[in-house]
Amino acid sequence: MVASFQAFIDESTSDEEFVLAGHISTAEKWATFAGQWEELLPFGTKNKDGNYQFKMSAMALVPERMARVPNFYKIIEENVISSISCRINLRDFEVAQERLAFLATRMNWTVNLGPWTNPYFFTYRLLMDKFHAERKTFQSKFPLDNQVDFIFDERTEKKMIIRGWDEYIEKRPDEIRSHYGSAPRFENDQKFLPLQAADLWAWWVREWYEEDSDPVPDRLRDMDFGNWRGKKRPNIIISATEDGIVDVLQSVVADEFASGNYRLTTSEGPQAA
Repeated sequence: MVASFQAFIDESTSDEEFVLAGHISTAEKWATFAGQWEELLPFGTKNKDGNYQFKMSAMALVPERMARVPNFYKIIEENVISSISCRINLRDFEVAQERLAFLATRMNWTVNLGPWTNPYFFTYRLLMDKFHAERKTFQSKFPLDNQVDFIFDERTEKKMIIRGWDEYIEKRPDEIRSHYGSAPRFENDQKFLPLQAADLWAWWVREWYEEDSDPVPDRLRDMDFGNWRGKKRPNIIISATEDGIVDVLQSVVADEFASGNYRLTTSEGPQAA
């Protein structure tokens, strides 16, 4: 029987960091998780509609709530196969765009990065590209003949991402195209409880990067939550440096020129790319 893997992903952001993070497990394990999580939700908070929910930012506001977080985390440990995170530093992201703009000005080019200036879109693409390009690294946990479907929390960017999915897949290298699952979905975290577990992880990953800007912060590597430590498990960590962000943006521009979507503007006038 072929296992069906699902990755549930949420975002956490501040003035310094942008993180997409969550967990991967089988559909069967996620079903077990949902039942256990729902039983514990009365120890979380309530949303504006009066329904119980887990929101890490709300839990962190009150010490009594924070003391209950390990109970939620234990359910994650019991049911997920791997955690996953993708992070960019927002200042690095800004400077990388400035560097590319400076290069374009010196070359008398006019470029429009479009959605790539959106930190959510950039981090989403970095996550999807890196995960699938390096699937062989994780094949002991996620065999290459088992695809992983990605489910994200609701975002306004979903229309743009879903609309461009077919074109995105067509442009993937032949050797990794089969690694991709179905088109990403964007769901409500009140109905899809694993998204609340992703919210917990994304919040902590962002906190750890704000304390330690290394590609892999010590506390992320050690799963050190301060008052408690998590059990070690596979943890897929993607972190872009400023130079790495520049490389991605340059490749985007090169691809657009190659496809004829951009034109070069020089001192002699417009030229077809």
